[in-house]
Amino acid sequence: MKKKTVLGIFIAILLSLLVACSSESSGSGDSDYPKKPVTLMLPYGSGGTTDLYFREFTNIAEEHLGQRIIIKNETGGGGLSMYSTLATADTDGYTMAAGMGTSLYAINPHLELMEHDGEDFTLVSPAMQYQYVFVAPSDAPYQTFEELIEYSKENPLTFAASSTTNHLFAETINKAENFDLQWKIVNYTSDSESIAAVLGGHVDFTLVSPIAVAGSEQAGDINYLAVSPEKFESHPDVPTMDELGYELDITAMIGIGGPKGLPEDVVAKWDDVIKKTLEDPKLIEFAAKNYYTLPNMSQEEMDDFFTNQRERFGEVIDRVVE
Repeated sequence: MKKKTVLGIFIAILLSLLVACSSESSGSGDSDYPKKPVTLMLPYGSGGTTDLYFREFTNIAEEHLGQRIIIKNETGGGGLSMYSTLATADTDGYTMAAGMGTSLYAINPHLELMEHDGEDFTLVSPAMQYQYVFVAPSDAPYQTFEELIEYSKENPLTFAASSTTNHLFAETINKAENFDLQWKIVNYTSDSESIAAVLGGHVDFTLVSPIAVAGSEQAGDINYLAVSPEKFESHPDVPTMDELGYELDITAMIGIGGPKGLPEDVVAKWDDVIKKTLEDPKLIEFAAKNYYTLPNMSQEEMDDFFTNQRERFGEVIDRVVE
């Protein structure tokens, strides 16, 4: 009798072990991902607004992910080649990207700048936002955004655009003014080039991230004319675009994602890591000091954000590509 009891207990333990092993191998939620460092790709150059943010972000996110995060900048084709690399990457969660934003979801559907579209990727969650600021030389004949608008209805001005997005924001404002603004777009490859062009007198004004122009503004070489979408605590007198009467949210939002078909446990892990990192006091302090905004929106709200941008850009994009 005792032998049967012991044998029964042994069989029960063996069966429970087999069930546990089967559960782990099937990926039913007990995943131990990640088992090794994860590569996070960026379609932007080193030292830029997005790169600076995600280097701080990943330093903190590693604590929550439990593995190193290695940033890889792939800027070929103006950053477009990164999407080709990501689209063909293994769907094991070890190649992710922080470049899922306006270019992919709001601009490419109109211009088809790349062979891939949003359906070729898995967008996990927004991880970064930053505002934009219109700036001009401190000795310009216009000291406010309203004066800039009125001046450029009578005088041609050159606008430095460091991306297609900035170009479209300018055209959207021109559309709101019935295309009465005499703005000539001059393309540059980065915010730093745009600022250098303004300071060198090669162009009249530009739209850039605040972190890119903070030093020049503090030195008194540049004036802030307008910001979007929210006021700067350090510059309460600089109006927002909403206050100026423009229904335009000039915001850069970038999410983290990966190739199409990411496993559910990988998506869930990154969703949790992003949330915890955005709530981390160290990132909150860094963002506040450098004019970044930490996104707080659901998947549905994020989809709506890109949908609205896509529709708004579509209204002016034909004029841009003529």
